Amino acid sequence: MRLYVLSRKRVMVCLLAVVTCASAAASMLVETVGGPSMVLDRELITRLNMIFSDRAESVIHGDAEALTAHYDLESRYGRWALDREQRRIKYVEAWSKARGVRFVGTVVEIRVDSAEVKGDTAWLRLRQSADFAYVYEADPMAPPDHFGIGTRHFVELVRRDGAWVMRRDWYTDPLDEDSVVGNVRPALTPGGVSPATMVRRDEQGRKPDSRAVPAGTSASPGEPQGTSRPSAPRYNRDKAVAYADEYCGSAWGCGNNREYNPRYKDFTGLGGDCTNFVSQVLGDPDAGGLPMDWTWRYTFRGSGAGASRAWAQAEALVGYLINSGRAARIARGTYADVVTPSEKFPYGPIGALHPGDVIAYEERGRIEHLAVVTGTDSHGYVVVNSHTADRYHVPWDLGWDRGTVFWLLNVAW
Repeated sequence: MRLYVLSRKRVMVCLLAVVTCASAAASMLVETVGGPSMVLDRELITRLNMIFSDRAESVIHGDAEALTAHYDLESRYGRWALDREQRRIKYVEAWSKARGVRFVGTVVEIRVDSAEVKGDTAWLRLRQSADFAYVYEADPMAPPDHFGIGTRHFVELVRRDGAWVMRRDWYTDPLDEDSVVGNVRPALTPGGVSPATMVRRDEQGRKPDSRAVPAGTSASPGEPQGTSRPSAPRYNRDKAVAYADEYCGSAWGCGNNREYNPRYKDFTGLGGDCTNFVSQVLGDPDAGGLPMDWTWRYTFRGSGAGASRAWAQAEALVGYLINSGRAARIARGTYADVVTPSEKFPYGPIGALHPGDVIAYEERGRIEHLAVVTGTDSHGYVVVNSHTADRYHVPWDLGWDRGTVFWLLNVAW
């Protein structure tokens, strides 16, 4: 199946085509993702891609005012949509400053799932994949690190003064995930703590690799050596991370043609798919391989097909992992709590996590989200993958508030 995909690099090509081929058909055939072909106005397609590309560019440049021309300011919905984007830009700018990083590039692609155009109004369902490149201010000449996000949108555009502009845009945002807190503000980095210290190192100062922690050894430098573990079954961290990268969804960097694993139900519209994804990473035979049981299971066939509560609900999964002994809680606390070094955790509790471990995000006394640790960036900052919204190797705290409480869970099998 062919997909409709446009990236920022193709925008100028499309614009040139509009100018030089004015005598040609003013519409184009689009084969949507998983749906019938559509005929969409070429101007609408080009404008839509420009809006999403300019929004990504505004994030990395901190230019909140540059987006004004893309929104229907005659509508309160258009003003609300613009205000959300501007708040998002300010959040990312504040987070970047606090973490000592600078964004240096972005590439955006969109995929149209469905569209309906009536006169000067268009409704579309689409998915955006975005790549963000960043460098550390302390090491600006180093090759940039990259992470990917994916978002699903329902948008309404209207034609104003001959140009398509955004009136509505509903989506869940990995750069501003926290929907519980109205005005999300990033946590400040504690004095004396730099991103380069937030990773476990051996005696020679080398960063660890992503191999599984052998059974019968400590899960982290903070645990006493010789901590006993079940000898079998062993959690396969390498396969867990590979699965997390393959099926993380619409984010840039994800595999499987940026689709979820079709063997499992997508709970995105039923409270979120983040916990279902983490359970897959832990328990799918092609991933971590932890055995299911009566409490934590996914049934593929029969009258009882579907997920148990512990499989698909965030607080239930965290409780199950801890109570069953399949995971140990390394720490629970705010950003400052989990990054500050101590005698027990020389690189902070966050530095004790391994690829394949889990981070839970608590807001106002309730666990709202789960993500899988997939490694670290070039400066040792922990990165994660997740669903709803889709993330690929995103810095673990990006999008969360300074009041967020983080649960750091080491898978103990």
